[in-house]
Amino acid sequence: MPEGELLPLAAWTAAGLWLPHSGPRRPRTMAWVSPGSRELKVPAERPGPWRPGRVESFPGADGPIEAVVYGPDWRSSPRVVVALHGGPTSHWTLGFSPLFQALAAAGIAVVAPNQRGSTGYGAAHTLSLVGAWGVPDLADVSVIAAHIQDRRAGLARPGVFGISYGGYLALLAAATRPELWSDCVAVAPFLSGPRLHADGFGGVRNMVERLDGLTEATDALGPRDVSRFAHDLRARLLLIHGARDESTPVAHSRSLIRQLAEFGRIEGADYRYVESPDRGHAVLGTAVQDPITDLVTRFLGEPAAVAQEGR
Repeated sequence: MPEGELLPLAAWTAAGLWLPHSGPRRPRTMAWVSPGSRELKVPAERPGPWRPGRVESFPGADGPIEAVVYGPDWRSSPRVVVALHGGPTSHWTLGFSPLFQALAAAGIAVVAPNQRGSTGYGAAHTLSLVGAWGVPDLADVSVIAAHIQDRRAGLARPGVFGISYGGYLALLAAATRPELWSDCVAVAPFLSGPRLHADGFGGVRNMVERLDGLTEATDALGPRDVSRFAHDLRARLLLIHGARDESTPVAHSRSLIRQLAEFGRIEGADYRYVESPDRGHAVLGTAVQDPITDLVTRFLGEPAAVAQEGR
């Protein structure tokens, strides 16, 4: 089959098996397998503005981590962002991504790793997160960021982007290793597993229990509650949440903003908070042209701090 992503839906017809498919440069379309064939066929790509995606390997804290990469070479691009998926039981694919296309079109390199906790790489990779939220995945993300920074001498430090669980992880990454990051964009984040369980809705509470997000880390960093590290959030911060979020409570973002204000951080200078009154958990949207996507792209495209020797 060609590179890309299949949805877990199918239909049998006299012409064969039909499945929804998308690729890095192809928005979702219908692919098919003719009777007796072993090949998945997709319509020819139409000329358009879409950038190609690719897969690269990066060092993690406990072995190589596969990442989906878009845009210019991250080693030399003026801006690069490490994108963290939600879930947490999910993974990035080479399916069509409006956000990654927008970032690549703006000249921003995207590195989207499938750090430990991601699905698709075997049980041990996925289950390492059970009872250890923000532990193995945070370690992998920090090692990836350090690797990227080491190979970008004289260029800006990477930014970090995350949505839902990825937003939580992005905030942890920016706060626990502030020297690695220039910017942080957190979309629909929460503050900790126990607090999400206490404040979240039924389905989310079930997910926290199933993946044991209630167990607190006992290593040197201690419990992975963003509030514990918020004072060290020095990267430029863009926080986005939908007021009608049915998954991660908007109260968590509001709480973090209040905490930053208590630390003397100035909205508009140190951070920006955008709360969409008519959107829910999918505040980012899925359209190619979307105001939230445009906001994220413009924010990450602004000049960033250059990495300093010894930091």
